[in-house]
This record gives sequence, structure tokens and C-alpha cells, in this order.
Amino acid sequence: MLRSLVGSEMCIRDRYQRRVRGFVFRKMAQKTDGSKRVAIMAAQLTPADASGGAYSAAEWRARCELAAAYRIASVLGWDQHIYNHITLRVPGSEVAPGGPHFLINPFGLRFDEVTASSLLKVDLSANVIDPGDDSGPLFLQGFVVHSAVHAARPDIHAIWHNHHQCTTAVCMTKHGLLPLSQEALIYYKRLSYHKFEGSATELSERGRLADAMGTSNKVCLLENHGPVCGGSNLAEALRYMMTITRACEYQCKALASVGGNLDMIHMPDPATLDEMAARIKLGAEAKNESGYDEQELLWQANVRMVEKRYGKDQIYK
Repeated sequence: MLRSLVGSEMCIRDRYQRRVRGFVFRKMAQKTDGSKRVAIMAAQLTPADASGGAYSAAEWRARCELAAAYRIASVLGWDQHIYNHITLRVPGSEVAPGGPHFLINPFGLRFDEVTASSLLKVDLSANVIDPGDDSGPLFLQGFVVHSAVHAARPDIHAIWHNHHQCTTAVCMTKHGLLPLSQEALIYYKRLSYHKFEGSATELSERGRLADAMGTSNKVCLLENHGPVCGGSNLAEALRYMMTITRACEYQCKALASVGGNLDMIHMPDPATLDEMAARIKLGAEAKNESGYDEQELLWQANVRMVEKRYGKDQIYK
């Protein structure tokens, strides 16, 4: 019986993967057929340069993507008035003096006011290389946290940081994130913690933060402060921020429902955690196995959401 069940599971998985690959290949064929070419989703296209040619095509695309990210964060409630930040490395700036350079929001704008042209371009010494449309100055606390990661991790191009209430609350607990949900299992043995040092105004903290994050983890919980999520692009950073936020929301609500008594929580058997976590595929590994890019689909869906809500002309300007 066991053998037949295992065989059945393998058949189901094989059929599923064939169907997914077939769907992806059909979509690719539709897009590459010269006689029946279909338009790629508007969100995947680089919007027309509204800067008057002030930026390279690669930088303008990065600016548009980051402006969309700020709008996404606003809709999802990941902002705090004029505080918190999302940054993105400027393509090709690694070889520039003081590089890599990265884009960051000007201090004073709400997330739903950030546009492609309003973003600041700064170097690792806090010099503003380009002030954008002069919407505001560089905020030191945001620079300290983000430059620490940009300087230390060449594999991380996008960094998402906020003070979401549930996630920050988990950062205040000694047990940190518990493996209570599918989302939390993503971070099993993949999560870093950085000791609380108060307001991030000391440049010397950058080295300690980078050391705490390490060389491979892409998410770090700043104790008593909030999450830092990195990615090779904004799509990856968004997926990490969405899942760590959801995991912390579940954890806070579950513990609140039982008065904080961990004995009343269904805690997974430690002996099974490695096997459960191993089922979770991330990034290129997930794409290769399934045939589609889950985090890119998630990113595009959220970009379409904010383009519809705010209008492309209000974001990409």
C-alpha cells in the first residue's frame, strides 16, 4: 500500500510539473511568435523616461521599480508617516567612486508621494550624488541601516526595512520568530538577529549590523526595532517582507489568544523541522523546479495593483 501511495504521489507531482511547464512554454511561444506577438504586461516594461534623459535607461528602470515599491508598501501598511525606507542599488554603480550607489526616498515624503524622479542617489559615505527633484534631504537613520548591507553584501541589491507593529513586536521578544507557520518555516536556520543599539545614528553600527546579518541570510530582525529584508532584486525582497510580516502576525495573534502561554501552542516537533523546511524552495531553486518564477509573479501582481490605484503617470514621473 505504501509503495502504491508513493508512486501515486510521484505521478501527481510529475503531472503537475508538466502542466506548469506547458503553461509557461505556451506563454513564451505567444510572446515570441512574430506573427502573433502579444504585449507583455505593462508593469514589465520600462516606463517612458520622464527625466528628460537625465538618467541611463538602467537607472530610470530602477527608479521606476523602486517608486512602485514605495507605493506597494504604502498600500500594505508598511510605512510610518515619513519614516522607514526601501533602497535599490543603481545598476553599474559598483565601479563608481564611493560605489555602489543606491536610491533612497527623500526625507519628508509619504510613501504614496514617492516618484521615480524624487528618489535620492547616494554613495556609501552619505554623499548625495543626485538629489532627484529636491523633494527632501537624506535621513541619517535610513542611510546607516541600508548602507551597512549594501556595502557588505554584493549579492543584495534591494533592501526593505520597516517598523511593522507585529514584526517589531516579535523583535522585542527573547524567543524571536517561532516556527509556527509555513511562512515562519522559510526562515528556519535562515534568519539573523542584530542587538538593539537605539536610534541608528552611529555610522559605527554598520559593521556590527553587517556582521550580524552574515554572508548568506537575507533577512535580519533588528531587536526592538524591526525587520531588514534583502534580495537580489525588489521582487525577492518583497517576498521576504511579505512572508516575515505574515509569520509575525500569526505568531502575535496566536500567542495573544492563549495569553502568551507557549504550552498552549501547537509547536512543531523539532525532529521534523529540518524536513519541513527543506520542502521550501526559494529563488532560482523554486523557479527551476516549478517552471515559473513565483516571486516575480507576486511582484508583478502588486505593481499592477498600485498602477491601477495611483496611475502610472503619478508613479513614473
